[in-house]
Amino acid sequence: MRSRGDLVLQLTFACHHVYFDGLYLRSTLLPIHKKVIQIRPSEHRRTEQPYSSDEDAGIDMACSETSERSDQPEDDSEIKLEEKVLEIIDALSARANAARAAALVALKNSLQRRYLAHLLCGQRVTLAEHVTKALRRGKDGERRAAAAVAPLLALQIGEEGTEEFMDEVRPALAAAAVDKSASLDTRTECCSSLAVLCYLLEEDLTEILEVMRMFETIFSGSYLKGDGSVKVSGAAVEEGAWHAAALDGWALLLALTEPTHARALLAERPPSFRRLAELLDACSLEVRMAAGGALAVAHERACGDDERFAWAEDELLPRLEQLARDSHKFRAKRDRKLQRATFRDILKYFEEGSVEEERVRVGGDTVTLCSWATRSAYGALAAALGAGLVALAPHCAPLRLALQLSPHPALDVIAPQAKLNKLQRHLQNTAACKARTVARNKSRDKRSAALAL
Repeated sequence: MRSRGDLVLQLTFACHHVYFDGLYLRSTLLPIHKKVIQIRPSEHRRTEQPYSSDEDAGIDMACSETSERSDQPEDDSEIKLEEKVLEIIDALSARANAARAAALVALKNSLQRRYLAHLLCGQRVTLAEHVTKALRRGKDGERRAAAAVAPLLALQIGEEGTEEFMDEVRPALAAAAVDKSASLDTRTECCSSLAVLCYLLEEDLTEILEVMRMFETIFSGSYLKGDGSVKVSGAAVEEGAWHAAALDGWALLLALTEPTHARALLAERPPSFRRLAELLDACSLEVRMAAGGALAVAHERACGDDERFAWAEDELLPRLEQLARDSHKFRAKRDRKLQRATFRDILKYFEEGSVEEERVRVGGDTVTLCSWATRSAYGALAAALGAGLVALAPHCAPLRLALQLSPHPALDVIAPQAKLNKLQRHLQNTAACKARTVARNKSRDKRSAALAL
């Protein structure tokens, strides 16, 4: 680096005026390079030094290097994203709570864009400590942001550090999910993230059952009263999203158990099948829809042809039919539409014993949703990972297993699409959209189909 007394390059411009055959011409601006010596305290005069062409060569060389780097936008974008992620990780140690929360949100957005396991594998301990500290000691916004980024981090840090990450983060998520000092939005986020983490990465059945028991204590707040009446207090309405997230998480983890074990759980431990049916009368729309999905998963997984659950269809069908055709004016119009659209599918399953097959495109793979368990899993993963579902699917074995995809990603499926021109892609997308619309309208009216999107 040059000292204070070294030359400073100043670029100025001058206009050159020329007379040619009696005509006055004004040429373009031409650069003039000057050298000025900064005055030191011991000096009292300014001197100029002769111009050197070597400096122009240095400037041209720097410009050429810059232009060469700009010719590689993909490499630059990779490098810039990695540098940005490292800066975000450093910002997780900021003193201000708002700065740490903003860093967690920025980290989540970056992890949804690209698979960065090669970059994060060396930051496993640091990231686990930051997330755990935010969940235990942070304020509300920081805790919610830490819960939201936890599933993405668990899939991005590599398989070697997953167990340690789970051992440290899972207890913190469970504690925050039942912490009354946290807001309902934070507790809801913690329930959803905890369920996804256990579904993807937890192998200890004892831990899974413990989390399911905790979820049951949460949504038990929406059970009917002892006299069979519905809880209509303000707390029951406000906590609806929290109870629904716990109920969805319980149903998601129930799908991991074997059928015989699932039947034993429903017969011997709360919640029983009858208790789940009570939640269909809850005052919260979120709880009613979550209860319908949980009943379908439980019946699909555990009941089957078991005579102990033969009563279920006889008792549930009238209630499900009522919810599928609900037209009470005291409920919001949007809530009525959403409820009818949801329970029509559930009623069809209990009446006919079949689930309409759906296919969802995830990058170069196609996910087939042919059961209530796969529907529940895809919905939970899509909500927790967002756009990261497409970025992580080709690389994460636990995610591919959960989506019932082949162990090796079908990356060659994407290659032919890259060769299509813009018009061909537009026509292909239009045809696919039309096919989806026709398929949806077979069982639903247009307004319900649009609402279900």
